[in-house]
Amino acid sequence: MRLIIVDGSSANNPCFIYVQTLADDNTAVYRLGYNIGHGRGMHFGIERCETPLALIFDSDIEFVKSPVKRMLAMIEADTYGVGYLEKTAYDGFEYGAKREHAGRPWMYMLHPYFHLLQISQYRKFHPYVQHGAPCYKAALDIHQHGLTSKIIKEFPGLGHTAGKGWNWNAVPAKYIRHDTAGTRKMRREKGLPEIEPGWDRTPLSKIDTSKFTK
Repeated sequence: MRLIIVDGSSANNPCFIYVQTLADDNTAVYRLGYNIGHGRGMHFGIERCETPLALIFDSDIEFVKSPVKRMLAMIEADTYGVGYLEKTAYDGFEYGAKREHAGRPWMYMLHPYFHLLQISQYRKFHPYVQHGAPCYKAALDIHQHGLTSKIIKEFPGLGHTAGKGWNWNAVPAKYIRHDTAGTRKMRREKGLPEIEPGWDRTPLSKIDTSKFTK
């Protein structure tokens, strides 16, 4: 698989300088110059993927032991993706996080932090969006078609490795260490907004990509 890095750091961020050094014949680095948000960042990379499958992962994970070969074995012709599933309300928040969730239906969402995605299936449903749970509209679309249990597969042993949610407890980092919201936490600790203001006002299709460097 070709490695695609979507870098949303600003030019004065050390990450921006470091990521430039990673580009080579098998690694495409898209330096956007500012943070376009998680959902649009994933969609940007997926749209530039030239292989049938894409392994999507956050910048704040750590590989402990690769599960990729076993995940690949789970892919069938109609499989949307393989990864960790989280019980989610229709508004994209974890089910139970809001009082109004009580007694209402819910769905399983393929969590974005680490998942294997089949590109042809991704394009059949709602793309990833700007939200704390950027995969939620895709999950809702699949759920409303009654296909969740058919085309989304959970890989055992994945999950958040620190913290506690309404429907999950931390699991040992058997494969992937993900201590949840690492980038957001880092920005908050620096007194910065989690994502630069205005990221949700301009559709990705309207952004002048000629300014992006590769």
